[in-house]
Amino acid sequence: MAEIKYVSHIVKFPKTIVGYFKQACWEIPEIMGASAHGLAGLLMGTIGLYNIIKNDGNNPEYKKLYMIMRPDDPRTKRLKNPVYTKYRK
Repeated sequence: MAEIKYVSHIVKFPKTIVGYFKQACWEIPEIMGASAHGLAGLLMGTIGLYNIIKNDGNNPEYKKLYMIMRPDDPRTKRLKNPVYTKYRK
């Protein structure tokens, strides 16, 4: 019977959560790296959406479409550059 020869060394990891994470990084680094990038993207997207919701949406100073609002509308307080116009009757 032939003797078994090991080509590479055997790496053992502890049976803990950190050990399983290290083993996954050792065995499937592409998937772990892609998962880390995906989680980073979800985190940045969540922070971006939170900032948009906190600032009441996108309110740029210059728009292609103009919106006419009443002076007593609560949204007029949040305008960056309001333009008041008096119309003739």
